[in-house]
Amino acid sequence: MARYFLKLFGRLLLTLAVVSTAVFFLIRLTPGGPAVAMLGQDASPDAVARLNEKLGLTDPLFLQYWKFLTQLAQGSLGESLTNGLPVSETILSVLPHTLELAVAGLVIGKLGGITLGIVEAVWKDRSPDVVGRVLSLIGLSFPSFFVAVLLVLFIALPLGLPTNGVAPFTELGSNLQRILLPALAMGIVSTAYTSRITRSLMVEVIGENHVRTARAKGVREGRVLVRHVLQPGSLPLVPIAGISFITLVGDAVLIETVFARPGLGSLMVSAMQARDYTTVQGCIIVITTVIVLVNAAVDALYHVLDPRTKTV
Repeated sequence: MARYFLKLFGRLLLTLAVVSTAVFFLIRLTPGGPAVAMLGQDASPDAVARLNEKLGLTDPLFLQYWKFLTQLAQGSLGESLTNGLPVSETILSVLPHTLELAVAGLVIGKLGGITLGIVEAVWKDRSPDVVGRVLSLIGLSFPSFFVAVLLVLFIALPLGLPTNGVAPFTELGSNLQRILLPALAMGIVSTAYTSRITRSLMVEVIGENHVRTARAKGVREGRVLVRHVLQPGSLPLVPIAGISFITLVGDAVLIETVFARPGLGSLMVSAMQARDYTTVQGCIIVITTVIVLVNAAVDALYHVLDPRTKTV
């Protein structure tokens, strides 16, 4: 077990190192630069050159990379090229809002998807199953940002619900109002995906011998579903929940833009428009770190729940 977790930790560090290096060089290959974005297209070449020198962008690329690695080793993501503030502080101020949105979407998606999948499996090939599969197909056909636009047009505006910003975590009612529609936009797609997977798992387990034996012994149907169907069939849902959370973190980038919510997504979009290299690479590194940590946590949890599984 100890060797497994050491391998997992080593793989985590290697992934972060590769991604960080790739992000550093790829961002600097993009056309334009922060000086032009800050001064405007009409700025003189001398003004652009002076600002580039002030920002340290005239240094050799290897020297910039070494400075980046040094800061990263110290736990720093550098300073923003546009306002001079520490990138790590800026990201930490908005990261809770992105994680809150992803978790809310995950809860809606998993609760709705597992419930719908169980109903479809129990009523296989009957009306509830057919209706559920049609709804799942519709949910999978629309990307989350399109669902978000529909929710704004047909629910938020007619009902007068807030469609932008966030509320303090201490103001529960206002916070729920502002996070409900964004989380629902993300959760609908997740519900559709989870229900399809849950239905397949449950149908497979329902057809096994131990379930038929339990029913033949006169065990109540509710007990059969909980003890003999849900428990054996729920283990594969652990990695699926991890994949869903990772997808939702990525979806949050678009959803935050639609609902004008402060978060990693809106921060990264504004930094890209300003050619703020350090902020963009900081956002990508943090998002990658969250994804890698979730993957590692899912692998570890699955390994603990099922010791027969060995992740290479």
